[in-house]
Amino acid sequence: MRIKRKLDMDRYETMLRDLEQMKDRQEISQETYEEMKQKYEERLKELEEQYFEDGKEFELELEEFSDLGERITAQVESAVSKAMDKVQRITMQFPDSFDSGTYHSAEEVFEGKFESDAVDIDFSTENGHIDLRKWDNDTYKVVVTKKVRAYSEERAEEKLKEVELGFEHLKNGKDVLRLHPCKTNTVVSISAYLPAGAKGGMLSRAHPVTYNLTLSSENGHSTVTGLTVGTATIQTENGRIGFEDVNATRLEAETENGRIQVEDSEVETGTLSTENGRIELLNAKGTAIKVSTENGSVRGKMTFEKATLKTENGSIHISPRGKGTYRASSEMGSVSIDVDRKTPYEILAETQMGSIAAAPDLNLSSEGRHHAVVKSPDVEGATEKFSAEISTKMGSVRIQ
Repeated sequence: MRIKRKLDMDRYETMLRDLEQMKDRQEISQETYEEMKQKYEERLKELEEQYFEDGKEFELELEEFSDLGERITAQVESAVSKAMDKVQRITMQFPDSFDSGTYHSAEEVFEGKFESDAVDIDFSTENGHIDLRKWDNDTYKVVVTKKVRAYSEERAEEKLKEVELGFEHLKNGKDVLRLHPCKTNTVVSISAYLPAGAKGGMLSRAHPVTYNLTLSSENGHSTVTGLTVGTATIQTENGRIGFEDVNATRLEAETENGRIQVEDSEVETGTLSTENGRIELLNAKGTAIKVSTENGSVRGKMTFEKATLKTENGSIHISPRGKGTYRASSEMGSVSIDVDRKTPYEILAETQMGSIAAAPDLNLSSEGRHHAVVKSPDVEGATEKFSAEISTKMGSVRIQ
């Protein structure tokens, strides 16, 4: 019964996240969103109270939990898919009065040129996305799209004019771009096209522009593509965070409801965290990375000197390459690691309620039912090696 309640809690949490995204995409009205959100939150609260009451009587045999992570993942994904289909059917049945009026949009464009090779960018928006990307021009271009819903074009123009963007380009030895729209229900999305080279594309390879980023969005995604970054602090409440082809000294990304993805990027040090969403590191490398999610999986093909990967409810599947020290742990979910045979390795595995298995060509030595060690013959005395500690409380461990 307790497991069923946990699945139901996961299902309603996912439905709430998807409901936020539907609102952000203007697929449902504010009235519909508020009504459905209240129902989901009330039901989730009931399930949480029942879940913790059941915990006092939670006593099952260990064998029942072998491979529990895989079973939970499959059941949650199925439940979520069915639940969102139902949400979309329900929203189609609401009266048209909730969605009265039509959408109107307007753009404001800001252009200029940087005088230095160090640029601070400080952007925020309440409802809308933020996208930064490299382009080949010598100048920058910031496109702000405002979107409102109104009964008439005249009223839409009035509402659009009320949205003050507050754009600034400050120059005091370092260029600073700031954009903080006033608080409003209007959707305000920001797309910035930025030069890669200092004072022009001809110098881009020898003198790249380094961008220090502070980006914040309550309801909408944030992405960075193709830039050289000093320090980046990215936050969203409801929306994904993405980095692609980025070279960063320091990266901090945090979202409450959304996934985080780092692809084809080099990060010297980074901290990635989300409460509800998966984290993906795809061809990522660097010195040190910390990754954590409460409800979601962790996936990655990576090369770091030090990595700490953690999830409470979700699986972990990583393919490290080269030397490094890794720690990967899950409270409820399976953990698997693809071993790089080209580097001497030593892996300590532990599961409290589940099984441990290794590929046939790996030397697995058991230290008990739920503990095991896998190491290569050449690891002893190796100056450069790969070492990992992987563990899960409820789920299996696979070393392959």
